[in-house]
Amino acid sequence: MDEYLINFNSYVKLAFWKVAASLTGAAVRNQRLFNRVLWVAPIVLAAVLAYMFGRLFGAILILGLAA
Repeated sequence: MDEYLINFNSYVKLAFWKVAASLTGAAVRNQRLFNRVLWVAPIVLAAVLAYMFGRLFGAILILGLAA
């Protein structure tokens, strides 16, 4: 019976460390993705704002020339 409990205990420890390792790996992957998003987001925001201001000033210019 003692041998069975020792074996069961080692399986529980192995399962715990396997879950801990997989969660740590997922956290590292998510951190890398989060860092990439933080790096790309300002560039995308600047591009969208440049497009919107270009449309606005283009419309103002066309209306000014038409008047």
